[in-house]
Amino acid sequence: MLSIRLYSVMLLLLASMKANSDPQEVIFTRAFADKDYGHYHVSILKRILELTPEYGNAIALPHPHPMPQARQILKLQNGEAHIMWSATSDQREQQLLPVRFPLLQGLAGYRVLVINASRQDQFPATMTFEALQGYVGVQGDDWPDLKVLQHSGLKVEGAPWSLWFTTMFTSVDKGLVDYFPRNVIEVFNDLERHQQKHIALEQNWLIRYPSYEYFFVSPKYPALVARLYEGLYIMLKNGELQQYFEKQPGYQSAMTLATATDRQHFELDNPNLTVTFEQPLWTVDPRPMETYLQRQQDLRTP
Repeated sequence: MLSIRLYSVMLLLLASMKANSDPQEVIFTRAFADKDYGHYHVSILKRILELTPEYGNAIALPHPHPMPQARQILKLQNGEAHIMWSATSDQREQQLLPVRFPLLQGLAGYRVLVINASRQDQFPATMTFEALQGYVGVQGDDWPDLKVLQHSGLKVEGAPWSLWFTTMFTSVDKGLVDYFPRNVIEVFNDLERHQQKHIALEQNWLIRYPSYEYFFVSPKYPALVARLYEGLYIMLKNGELQQYFEKQPGYQSAMTLATATDRQHFELDNPNLTVTFEQPLWTVDPRPMETYLQRQQDLRTP
């Protein structure tokens, strides 16, 4: 018969083996519970965890409660969640651990205007920036974009978070504001979701400034940063990342808007962002970002 001591040791070993085989839960936060929200980001996160088993068995799970960005940051800071995705800023990069890779290729900084459907005449192709400064816009009050727009002299008001940004679109519909700058990837989905409102896509203008959407990691889980950089490098190198991006419903329409030659551009500075990329469009040419990601891996290799 086994001694009590030997039996106890075996139980401990079995418990340890079970603990090591159980996947670590990587909790991500989100703004909405809708299954379509963040599908691209979540798919990439799950694939990264699959491609990097040397960091341990892991599974990505959503935080049970959707929340605005300000609360997501708090959840990561106190360790209740591991990861979120968001437009970056110097302040946000101080609050959390950034994974500096432009998941949306910088298209978050390509902003078209959602306007009241009866007010296209207010935005002619000959409009000056000074004329736009005379109008009133709206933006999420905890979005980094708000400060960028305000810094340029635009009268843009911050609005509190609301389900599918209903507050912002209702403000345009009711004429409480003149426009809502929306990034080119999300705007068509938004217009379809709010199609019952008297709103439309403005036809002549594009606002452009450096803006990147990153994964952000809780300061309490720094090892996850290296894992994400490695997984992104693998996916970019083998072409998977481009495949994921091009499967998104808004991809082609976003690129069409971003590169349209019949739209005038207002170019803005981003005073809240120090680190920028010369060529973030990695579906056009992946090599600059491949080199960058390889360097990030080298920096994190002991």
